[in-house]
Amino acid sequence: MMHVPTYQSLVVFGCSLTKDNFIDTWADLLSNKLGIPLFNHAERGAGYDYIVQKILSVQFTKNDLVVIMWPSADRYDVYVNSATPHLQDDVNHASWLDGKMPQFVDYQGNYNQQHGWYINGAVPRGYKHHYYKYFYNQTTHMNKAWSTIVLVQNYLDNIGIDYLMCSSYPLKKLIQYHDDGVTDFNHDLYDKINFAKFVRDSDINGFIGLVKQQGFDFFNPQYPATDGHRWYIENYIQPGLLE
Repeated sequence: MMHVPTYQSLVVFGCSLTKDNFIDTWADLLSNKLGIPLFNHAERGAGYDYIVQKILSVQFTKNDLVVIMWPSADRYDVYVNSATPHLQDDVNHASWLDGKMPQFVDYQGNYNQQHGWYINGAVPRGYKHHYYKYFYNQTTHMNKAWSTIVLVQNYLDNIGIDYLMCSSYPLKKLIQYHDDGVTDFNHDLYDKINFAKFVRDSDINGFIGLVKQQGFDFFNPQYPATDGHRWYIENYIQPGLLE
């Protein structure tokens, strides 16, 4: 990986742990530490479908540093438009992307209440409750997460972009709420992950668990305050950039 001072931009992807409306996250702090502008493509409640399509849509430059914090795997993203008017009516269950009201986010990153990605994390809400009741299983989501990580790594390697990955939960158990107790995962996918491109110990440690172990304050049960983010970049992300 290139020496940090050569980067001109920090480009990040993830969920609300990466982009928050009220506190500085690890992404804001890292941008300040490196002294380079931040392009934050994370969204509150984002899952793997949203994140991978966003990564594939961004035009990177050779001087970008890309950092991705993968969220929990038990999320379900769906794109809403006039073909699904019942989901348009379900907008009140969408994430409050700007911190002011529930909205969808379109391909260009604009917020509105008519069309776009319907992302709201892993809590069953509105029509998505039917998905979790009738279609969800942990194995499907874990396999999707691992395969998405492998494909994104291959893509970024292929276009020659420097990157580092981390995750909110351990890569061996990327589940936040919906643990159904069945673990017949496709470990051939897991074995293809390049752990050299992750912060250390990502197989057994995630951001949330680590900052809880350190005793940092959380402003609600799932969101560490800024001090926890600062400790994480100093002890995990920055050392990963220099390896």
